Amino acid sequence: MLSLLHIENIAVIELSDIAFDGRLNVLTGETGAGKSIIIDALSALLGQRASRDLIRSGHDAAEVSGVFAGAGGEELSLQRELREDGRNLCKIDGKPATLAALRELGDGLVNIHGQHDSQALLREDTHIAYLDAFAGLSLETYTEGYVNWVKLNAERKSLSMAEDEKRARTDMLTYRLNELRELEPKPDEEETLTARRKVLRGAGQIREALNAAYYALYGDEEERGACDLADEAAEAVSRVCRDAPEMEGLAERLSELRYALRDCAEEARGFAEGMEEPEEELERIETRLDAIGKLRRKHNMDLESILKAAAQWETELASLTFADKRLAELEGEIDAAEVILMKEARALTDKREDAARRLETRIAEELGDLDMGKIRFSVEFEQTAPGAKGCDGIRFLIAANVGEPFKPLSRIASGGEMARIMLAVKSLLAEGDDVSTLVFDEVDSGVSGRAARRVAEKLCTVSRRKQVLCVTHLPQIASFADSHFHVEKEVVSGRTVTRVTKLSRAARVEELAKITAGSAVTEAARKAAEELLEQAEAYKRGIAES
Repeated sequence: MLSLLHIENIAVIELSDIAFDGRLNVLTGETGAGKSIIIDALSALLGQRASRDLIRSGHDAAEVSGVFAGAGGEELSLQRELREDGRNLCKIDGKPATLAALRELGDGLVNIHGQHDSQALLREDTHIAYLDAFAGLSLETYTEGYVNWVKLNAERKSLSMAEDEKRARTDMLTYRLNELRELEPKPDEEETLTARRKVLRGAGQIREALNAAYYALYGDEEERGACDLADEAAEAVSRVCRDAPEMEGLAERLSELRYALRDCAEEARGFAEGMEEPEEELERIETRLDAIGKLRRKHNMDLESILKAAAQWETELASLTFADKRLAELEGEIDAAEVILMKEARALTDKREDAARRLETRIAEELGDLDMGKIRFSVEFEQTAPGAKGCDGIRFLIAANVGEPFKPLSRIASGGEMARIMLAVKSLLAEGDDVSTLVFDEVDSGVSGRAARRVAEKLCTVSRRKQVLCVTHLPQIASFADSHFHVEKEVVSGRTVTRVTKLSRAARVEELAKITAGSAVTEAARKAAEELLEQAEAYKRGIAES
């Protein structure tokens, strides 16, 4: 059972520690005070989806943790931290854990039932799951046979095509595979060729640059080069050296320069002539890349995916080639699988029919306890084609009044009736599972008066077998609490915060009177509240003695 719940910076709850009783725990308070936020926090702790909007504004993280006590006295602690960046920090007994592990563990600890459960009961596709849960049925053996049967039928369907279609498919696969065999592409070939093309294109640019340097130095038929000009400059300065000896140094440098320029020109030409011609290899690479590109565009996938698909094409082509033989084999396998499947389906139907009769009887008893003794409940069966859950179509029917025919729940049940029917179903299902804590959020929807008293008695009775947490607005239900918590909002330092307080008996009288009479509590309201508590206490003594 849940013995302690710690909530920190979740919505309007800044900090709260709630120590729950092992029996019936009731949360009351004005609408919007934060009662359902406590349930949302517990749901987050159990690994369910939690929005970052739960984090209190002004904070970058929120935390909820809980301590669960086992029957033998051992304790289990869970913790979850929600962060603004979307990450979750989960711990089980102080050790890091995944959110999935938290959810799997939480499913075995607590069942949370809200108003959406009543809406789910209106959907007939959920009824078979409720019946199976009540019956404690395992579909594992049937599911295994069903999956095999579906797989075999799918294979038969893929092979059972018209001859023209089969021939066209065979021709297409053969063409694709022959095209690949002719091209023989390698998984990383396109990347390798692209890299080599880049190198070769770079070599061509280098050769062009070297040739340009050579012609700039030596010139050509139309223009003189730097070497000729340097010769001319050196000779011009040399002619005047006899008359201007100070020019000899310049003449020497110019002479050296013209020889250096010729050396550079020859070296550039040598480099250019020593480089291989890339044109032929480039042409081969371009042709190969073009062929690979056309193949990719044709199949609309990359080369690696095409090669993987080719393996599937080979398998499919082999299947088509031997389709007739395989079809004959499949017929026998499907017949055998169907015999096994229908045997398991029949076994499921028998168990469901037996469970349905027991469920009808037990629901009638539960509805009687909930002041709905005139309502009759029935489970309707319809045979269907084999499906994931068998060959049964299941739906729940009720007859609201004596002499009236059975009709679907969705057509005749009111909100209050649905809440009580759901409570009846949930209390029955709780008997057969190992979950120790049941949470009911707004189970009193649409219920009032004597019916509310019956709901309270039922919750009290269930809480003697399981721990129950209940959010309610009804004084009749609140009066049966073994631990009564009041949830209220107040403003502290300009911020709204929610406080959760466990009420003493005297405080419970005031709270019940306030729920009954509103803010103007009178002595008559207090007296009525006291009577509610005394009646609830008398009922508890009665079931304890029975």
